[in-house]
Amino acid sequence: MILVDHYYQCTFGYVDHVRHPIEHSWEFARKTIKHNDKVDFNGDISSTTIREISILKMLDHPNIIKLIHVEYNLNKKDFLSFFLEMFPIDLKRYMDACLSTERLSAKLIQNYTYQILCAIDYLHRHAIIHRDIKPSNIVIDYDGHLKLTDFGLARRCHLHEQALTHEVVTLWYRPPEVLLNAPTYGMSLDIWGVGCVFAEMCLHRPLFRGECEIDQLLLIFRFPNFPFNSIELSQLPMSRTCRQFLTDILVYNPQTRPLAKQLLEYHRYFTCSSNINLEKPIKSSIDRAIQLQTENMKHIVI
Repeated sequence: MILVDHYYQCTFGYVDHVRHPIEHSWEFARKTIKHNDKVDFNGDISSTTIREISILKMLDHPNIIKLIHVEYNLNKKDFLSFFLEMFPIDLKRYMDACLSTERLSAKLIQNYTYQILCAIDYLHRHAIIHRDIKPSNIVIDYDGHLKLTDFGLARRCHLHEQALTHEVVTLWYRPPEVLLNAPTYGMSLDIWGVGCVFAEMCLHRPLFRGECEIDQLLLIFRFPNFPFNSIELSQLPMSRTCRQFLTDILVYNPQTRPLAKQLLEYHRYFTCSSNINLEKPIKSSIDRAIQLQTENMKHIVI
C-alpha cells in the first residue's frame, strides 16, 4: 500500500508524490505516462522513451535526478511510470513564487549556477546532451541542493557536432545555431541554456522572450556579443563579474562557446570565491510555490 498526493497533470500524463504509510524514507515523484504518443504504431514503448530510460539509468551524479524504478504494463491506460527522487519544487515555480523583496541572492545564484554546470559537465563527459535546459527542468530543495531533470530530449553525441533534430529546447532558451537550422550542433547548445537560466535568476525574468523563432533571433541579435559599452547590458541589474560571466557564455558561435569544465575551473565568477558552499533558498517562497502548484495543478502543462 502507498499513499498518493496528486501534484499536477501534464501533456504526457501526470506527476504525483507517492510515499509509504509507515516507512517515511520511501518517498518518490512518480511520472506516469498515458497510452499516447509515447508508444509506437505497434503499441510498444517508443524509441524516445526507451532512450530516456536508458540514459537515466546510466547517470549517477549528485546534481542529476535519480531514476529509482520503472513500472511498465501495456494493459493499463496509465501504462508506464518513472519513480524518481522527490524534490519539493522546480526553479521556475520557485522564482514565480518569490515576492519582489525575495529575489534570489547573489550567493544563491552563484551556487545554483555552479551546480547546474557540474551536472552539464558530467553529462558532456559522458557524451550526452540534455537539449532542454530551462528553469522548469531544474528542481531544488530547502537546503540549497539542485538537480537537473527531464531527459526526454536528451541524446548521446559522440562527436563535437553532429546532425540532430532541431525540435529541441524551449524557444526562450534556444541557441542561435538551432534557430538558424544549422546542419549540425553539439554540446554547446546546453551552455547557451545555462546562460539563459543564469540571466533569468539575476533578472527575475527570461532574458529573451520571443513569440516565434524569428522574433527570438531578433531579440538575441540586438545584443551584439554583449559589449561592455552596450546600453542594454549596462542597464542589467547585476554585478560586473556577473555581466562578464553572461558575456562569456552567450557567445553566438557555438564552436567558441566555453565548456562547462572551463567555466567551473577557470572563470572568475567562481574562482573569485574561496569556496562554493550551499546557500539555502527562502523557505516561505518554496512553501508558497508548492501551495500555488497544488491550487493550479489542473492548469499546469510541462
